[in-house]
Amino acid sequence: MPDVPIAELPDDITLTRNEAAIVLSGLDVVEATDIDTEEAAKVRRAVRLVATKLWPELGDLLDDEDGE
Repeated sequence: MPDVPIAELPDDITLTRNEAAIVLSGLDVVEATDIDTEEAAKVRRAVRLVATKLWPELGDLLDDEDGE
């Protein structure tokens, strides 16, 4: 069964610097936990997405680390 969204999200959102830091910190914690491969891949994609949006050059470095 496909994932059904819980709510309609707006097309664009804005985060303050502090809010972005909270999101990234949370993703770091999840990424460091022992989770299965599929879930770990979802977290890595989320980290890459947020990092690329906030700091394009950091997103490029993450791609280099993954060999992409």
